[in-house]
Amino acid sequence: MTVLFLKCVSEDVTGRTVTEEDYLKSIDELTLYYGYATLSDISQILGTRRQSVYDEMKILLSKGLVNRLDKGEYALTDVGHTEANKFLRKHRIAEILLSEVLGLPWSQVDQEAMGIEHGITEEIASRVCEKYGCQICPHGNPVPDTKGHVREVNDLAYDELRGLTGVKVSRVIFESREILQYLESHRILPGTALPVRNGIPFLREEEQAGEIPTQVHRALRYLRDTG
Repeated sequence: MTVLFLKCVSEDVTGRTVTEEDYLKSIDELTLYYGYATLSDISQILGTRRQSVYDEMKILLSKGLVNRLDKGEYALTDVGHTEANKFLRKHRIAEILLSEVLGLPWSQVDQEAMGIEHGITEEIASRVCEKYGCQICPHGNPVPDTKGHVREVNDLAYDELRGLTGVKVSRVIFESREILQYLESHRILPGTALPVRNGIPFLREEEQAGEIPTQVHRALRYLRDTG
């Protein structure tokens, strides 16, 4: 009985360990944000010791889920990316559930979803999708299907805006608490139109003038504002 209980705690419903799920999600987000993930950044996101991260990365490398790009720089393999998407499906559906059912603030649902995401079964996911729709999460990211396939979004990164005069926010690809709180406090949500000057988006005209900080700007993806 004890062995069975420990197995249930240490593995999610699909057999992927909780630790692996957390690492794959973190590496995926960091790679979108920086272009790669480092041990220090993973350690900071997960709140664990750097040595523990190093030990886990060796396991992920041996399983073919992670590649070493350069000294200290890592990214997911194709297989690792698919596995990350399977977990991101649960995380983003947890966000939808918390937003639609409990009405949690937009800037909090990512953090709170971490408390229930590992327990989201496909039965729960299917019911949430049937009732509320699961095309995108509250932060604009597409929800992967059960096999880890995800709709590709043809939007623009932070360094592709030069020459444009205006954009609309497509999604938030790096959801730290500080970034989400900044975006919510300035009412910068998916669909928000922003003026662009010299490749940098600014706060809307009705608010105080000023560039959006680089660490926030690069956490967003954009669509051309044709309106």
